[in-house]
Amino acid sequence: MRNWKRVAMVVVTCAVVGSMSAVAQGPPIKSTTRLVQLSVVVTDKNGQPITGLKKEEFTVLDEGKPQEIAFFAAGAPAPKGQTLLPSNVFTNRFDLKGQEPGAVTVILFDALNTPVQDQMYVRKQVLMFLQALKPGDHVAVFGLSGELVVLHDFTQDASALVEAVSKFTPKELAMFDASNAGSMDIKGMTDNPKDWARLGALGGQGLIVETAADTRAEMTARAFVAIAEHVAAVPGRKNLIWVSDGFPIDLGPNGMKPGESYIADLQQKAAKAMNRANMAVYPIYAGGLEVDGGRGPETSAAMAAESPAGGFFSRSATIAGLRILAAQTGGEAFYGSNDIREGMRRAFDDGRCAYAIAYYPSHGEWDSEYRKVKVQVKEAGVKLRYRTGYFAEPQRNSSEAQAMLDVQDAAASPLNATSLGMIVSGKRGEAGDRNIEVHVGLDPKQLALRHAEEHWNGGVTLYFVQKDAEGTTVAAESQKIGLSLEEKQYEYLSGAGLVLGRHVKIDSQAVELRVLVRDNNSQALGSVIVPVVAWLGSGKGVA
Repeated sequence: MRNWKRVAMVVVTCAVVGSMSAVAQGPPIKSTTRLVQLSVVVTDKNGQPITGLKKEEFTVLDEGKPQEIAFFAAGAPAPKGQTLLPSNVFTNRFDLKGQEPGAVTVILFDALNTPVQDQMYVRKQVLMFLQALKPGDHVAVFGLSGELVVLHDFTQDASALVEAVSKFTPKELAMFDASNAGSMDIKGMTDNPKDWARLGALGGQGLIVETAADTRAEMTARAFVAIAEHVAAVPGRKNLIWVSDGFPIDLGPNGMKPGESYIADLQQKAAKAMNRANMAVYPIYAGGLEVDGGRGPETSAAMAAESPAGGFFSRSATIAGLRILAAQTGGEAFYGSNDIREGMRRAFDDGRCAYAIAYYPSHGEWDSEYRKVKVQVKEAGVKLRYRTGYFAEPQRNSSEAQAMLDVQDAAASPLNATSLGMIVSGKRGEAGDRNIEVHVGLDPKQLALRHAEEHWNGGVTLYFVQKDAEGTTVAAESQKIGLSLEEKQYEYLSGAGLVLGRHVKIDSQAVELRVLVRDNNSQALGSVIVPVVAWLGSGKGVA
């Protein structure tokens, strides 16, 4: 911590001289969307995984043109050892919490879109599967009802997961009332602390929409984004097992185009988040039907298009949506079977044996259009499963209004966002004082800094959101910081860490402080949730 203070003094000086108005334009140091990551599962004719293949046995085609493979790995990465942090230090980096697994699997128990009669059967199947987890399996279980709920974050303790799922008893939400959704005030998230008080308990849920179906679709898509952001920093393949009665989804170029539908826009945003996180979705239809027979996303889209008007909840449209989502993310849809555990087992097996492939596309056409990808292997008679393409985004940039929506979503999420790794520490002031000296540590290599005239230029925005026991925002503030680092400063801070400091006064009703950092160039986000009792100790308003 003494080193952090020394670095913080250097950074404050840089922030003063490096105003945002002085930032020169130029190519960013990195762009996360220009490296395309693929997770490829190779199986034989009996569906058994084929392992031991080499890099030279794979060919990647981008819109039919061969690409040079820049990165290749077989199987899940090895888990890292545990690193203990001081009690007053918090982070969103799994490696520093000793929680970074070799493969990530998230189970989403969807009570929002699943009737009660199906929920009971789903719960039984999920519990039976969790009781049979293999040693070394790292699993997180989340619930979706009126909001995203963390039942248990990543653990190898099967008994803890079973206990968490057993206690999840959401009410019936099949016809969720749209009036329960929190309104979204885009102008409310400014640098004016008074405006932040407008955030409600559901602050990140988005705009109030006209129908219950739209509201459920919006909440589901936003939950997907939050989960993808939570695991974005974990290397390798990530799997999301989504057990649900589902809803129709048009995710790609074969379905509804963005701009034609509010839901289509949300769903594309969720798909992009999943692709950036290299996360495959395994939808398991809780209502019961058969494992995907091999039809591609084009067929699935046609099925959805043939559904009668007004048939939002029709079985065929729902199945088509699940299949599109699986195809677009590299997973597999399961339906037509009462054995939910089989779909869950397949997702786990895929995570253990998938090949990781990454390449830098040679096309140079970053126009936000969808590009099809094809992977081939030399071995005959095999079946490959991977995501079918990607959106060629020029950068992960967005309008200021959309950026603020993303910040609000991250501030409202029960999960830490990990696109920017952070370490947060706090030191209390005088005895009885509620002022906290907060330090936020970052690796500057994560930031999309622009290089010009021997300086690395860019900036970040810090957000400090305080919530009470009911999840309502009771105080919030933000600070925009410009960076203009000389070459030697950048090299030094890349090793020692970039540390930003701010004094925050904790509200008497606050039980939780959420610290967020946004890269002003790339809009990448990181967040860390801190219980204020850790810095203030027990007492009135913080217990």
